[in-house]
Amino acid sequence: MAELERRTADLEIGLLVYNAGADTSSVAFLDRDIDGHLDLVRRNCSGPLEAAHRFGAPMVARGRGGVVLVTSGAAWAGGATLATYGATKAFDLILAEALWAEWRDSGVDVLGLVLGRTDTPSHRRQAEAKGDAYDTAGLADPYRVAEEALDHLADGPTWISGSPDPTAGSPFAAMKRRDAVLAMSRGAATAAGKKADGRH
Repeated sequence: MAELERRTADLEIGLLVYNAGADTSSVAFLDRDIDGHLDLVRRNCSGPLEAAHRFGAPMVARGRGGVVLVTSGAAWAGGATLATYGATKAFDLILAEALWAEWRDSGVDVLGLVLGRTDTPSHRRQAEAKGDAYDTAGLADPYRVAEEALDHLADGPTWISGSPDPTAGSPFAAMKRRDAVLAMSRGAATAAGKKADGRH
């Protein structure tokens, strides 16, 4: 991040989009080594925090700018095989919402962009690694997602891409937390092509 700041020192950065957080191998918590977990924390927590601080400060000082932190539906609740990824994406969501609250009167727009399954290079890599045929059915178009985010940059703090009610809260809000976690776990298992565990 320091190198990025150095290379852009002579530019006025008007928009920061932090979009680097794929988890290309959803596995059980203990099936990933600690370095893998810490890499996700650095990429999805330390990275956006540092980027927002380094590039947000000049925006606030100028009184204009925009920040988009890309998060995920995995942020809504914990789920099996999503422990670290979901936790880091929840961090991104809360960070974006808090910065929106702090900077909203300064002329800097902040948006936490919540993505569902999107046709991204990491999705393609996952399919290739498993030897699966890549099917874009049910995946969001990344260009439309980007357009949607920019069109609604001023509609923060949170925008749920592709949702019929994109400024709503968590789709699990009416559920007890335990039921939300079980639902998220079933969704993760289905997305991974595994049989969902029906145990309670």
